Amino acid sequence: MPLSDYEQIQNHLAKYCFRVDRGTADEIAELFWEDAFLDLYGQHQGIAAIHTAYVNWIRDMRDPVEGLRHCIAQPCIAIDGDEATSECYVDADAHTRKKGRLIQLRALYKDRLTKRHGEWRFTDRRIVVFRSPLE
Repeated sequence: MPLSDYEQIQNHLAKYCFRVDRGTADEIAELFWEDAFLDLYGQHQGIAAIHTAYVNWIRDMRDPVEGLRHCIAQPCIAIDGDEATSECYVDADAHTRKKGRLIQLRALYKDRLTKRHGEWRFTDRRIVVFRSPLE
């Protein structure tokens, strides 16, 4: 049974969490369109810049921790044809590799997605961090 647009977007949001937790920068970047924008510890325009942002994020933020997991709350999704918006809260936690200290992150994902060639991807993702894991 084919998934509805709403279900496809929900799966896309969940896929992002799993890829950020344990995927490669290539796998994360596949979730964005070539002309997408990302606001995550700086502004990144286009897929090359987004890919580089995740290479750096993995090195600086994910590699120093273990057991990283992102959990999103029920997203508020609005679909208008081949365009959609979504907002959802995210909680992430992990432990530092060296000392085992618990770290937590709370944030808001504010997204615009576009359906092209039958597939939904991010065209604009803004990650508003409420609490940084390195505090």
